[in-house]
Amino acid sequence: MNINLPAEVSVSRNNLVSTLRGIIYDRTFAKLTINWYRAVLERLPDRAEVLDVGIGTGGAVVANADLIRSKQLRILGIDIDADYLERCTKALAKAGLTEHVQVRLESVYDHQGGGYDAVYFSGSFMLLPDPVGALDRVLGQLKPEGKVFFTQTFQERRSVLVEKVKPMLHKITTIHFGQVTYWENFQSVLAQAGARITDVVVLKQLRNASFRLIEAVPELIS
Repeated sequence: MNINLPAEVSVSRNNLVSTLRGIIYDRTFAKLTINWYRAVLERLPDRAEVLDVGIGTGGAVVANADLIRSKQLRILGIDIDADYLERCTKALAKAGLTEHVQVRLESVYDHQGGGYDAVYFSGSFMLLPDPVGALDRVLGQLKPEGKVFFTQTFQERRSVLVEKVKPMLHKITTIHFGQVTYWENFQSVLAQAGARITDVVVLKQLRNASFRLIEAVPELIS
């Protein structure tokens, strides 16, 4: 007996899954990062050229459309998830941001651009397979006065429970919530990539964790 689903049913199911993934992302991670994104944009000079690594569905970008327009920013958002970028492209068009924000299905390890005033990792940095390699690559794509920005959740003390829960959330939602990140590990990665931290801002302090904005520049070698 042939139990294969008709092609149109399979396509419909795939579209539904893609849509649900985008909705889950927007209701969880994107909503959290709106204020993170704004905190970074406020630090950028007018007319800045920005590389957004892991733009996702673009929800945080659209929520800050007023600042992007007023500062006349030019943002290139890259991501490796086609479903998220499809949703992002539609959201940008609906918000009238296509003149300011472009997106590309691409890995940071393959990105060939350059001349950026800023590169931004919004919670995506420490879940990359090779964060040292990624940072080393984008440091070489900055303008002489360019900076790299990170917004990241840091666990204040060792939590075995959180270390186990985050991978489980990925299996349930298909969204990478990242690995548990500790400040010492983050500092070590930046040092290995040749970056120097110039500023740290605690955006929100929780009981056992904190949301921080970190600004870094290439370490000058004398």
